[in-house]
Amino acid sequence: MTEVTVDWRAVAIDSLRAAADDFAVRAQLQETSRDSARPGTGRHHHHAHSATLWRLAEQSLRARISELELPSAP
Repeated sequence: MTEVTVDWRAVAIDSLRAAADDFAVRAQLQETSRDSARPGTGRHHHHAHSATLWRLAEQSLRARISELELPSAP
């Protein structure tokens, strides 16, 4: 019988990377909506703010991914 070893760290990093990619797509959608709205309107502000939040969330996840990818200290 063969034992299966799962690298849970790699699984977690892959999951975080997928979430960050999804956040980037959501930010892009909000930026597209922002760009189609008239500047100075509530709709424009809402989409601009939402895009900023999605980008910040994406950057936070990508920073955490970078930390997790660093070699472990012995």
